[in-house]
Amino acid sequence: MTRTRPRGARVAALVAAAALALGACSPSAEPAPEAASTQTTTEAVEPAEKSAAPSPSASPEVEDPLGEGTRNMLLIGTDSRDASSMGGNADIIMLAHVPADREQLYLVSFTRDMHVPIPGIGEGKINSAFSRGGTQTLVDTVSELVGGLEIDYTMQTNFNGFINLTRALEGFEVDNKHHSTVTVNSTGRVVDFPEGRVTLENTDGLIYVRERKRLPLGDLDRTERQRAAVIGMMDRIAERSDDPAFVAELIALLFNNVKVTGDLAVEDFVDLAPMASELERDDVVSLMSPITGFGTVGGASVNLVDEAQTADLGEALRTDTMDEYVEEYGTDYAP
Repeated sequence: MTRTRPRGARVAALVAAAALALGACSPSAEPAPEAASTQTTTEAVEPAEKSAAPSPSASPEVEDPLGEGTRNMLLIGTDSRDASSMGGNADIIMLAHVPADREQLYLVSFTRDMHVPIPGIGEGKINSAFSRGGTQTLVDTVSELVGGLEIDYTMQTNFNGFINLTRALEGFEVDNKHHSTVTVNSTGRVVDFPEGRVTLENTDGLIYVRERKRLPLGDLDRTERQRAAVIGMMDRIAERSDDPAFVAELIALLFNNVKVTGDLAVEDFVDLAPMASELERDDVVSLMSPITGFGTVGGASVNLVDEAQTADLGEALRTDTMDEYVEEYGTDYAP
């Protein structure tokens, strides 16, 4: 593929799509789509008032709003059943690492049951950092876990954002590693996900990325499915990015379903959505923060952090040498 636009803009467009892909969480019913509030702020929990969504720009060239150098964005999916709320538990925690050369995007998942130090609180499962202390506490927890990494932005959404984007995309394809069959509690509907390339539409995308009980490695496989969904959405956006009506709808979805913190606004993605046509699956490296296995702390089942490899992960993130980390450790997430 000929690459004619700034690679930073392509990567930033993918980061925007990734934020919506993290809206999958834990309700047992098949929910109806509702828009969540959007804002650019440093506070995570209170919803913002809606305003008119920005319109796509006709400009053929835009600068990378992420600026120069490496950038790190924490992507958070909450389990709130309230479409207007970004509170609840952070059941999906993913770091999007953008290297300085913009050649790839690294997605690093943190399983919600990792037992970690939580600054100002003590210790606990990493997802409880959000429910106990809010966005900044979760940011501080992830940063400390990987050796003091600077996290530049956060993007938050809930399950409604995920469903809304899936429907706007008219579905997307994932490379599914493990066959599973899920019976939806609320309706009795049986959904089958065969191994291989699978098309996900409507609420089936949410069901796919929520599933863990029937997967060999449970929550570890679920984080892999979440990353697979991000990559599938990227491809689908690329297919439709030359359609002005679709681009306008995508921008409205971002504006109405994503909350941003840091020096980056949803409006910055207005000129980036069309550039998704430059994105490819091979641009994304899918990883998980390493664990040594499973254990029990205070009667609770937890994932045990691999401290030595996590230190190397943090060093690679901070020094922009993730390519060397992947070369040494690979992308397998099994303990």
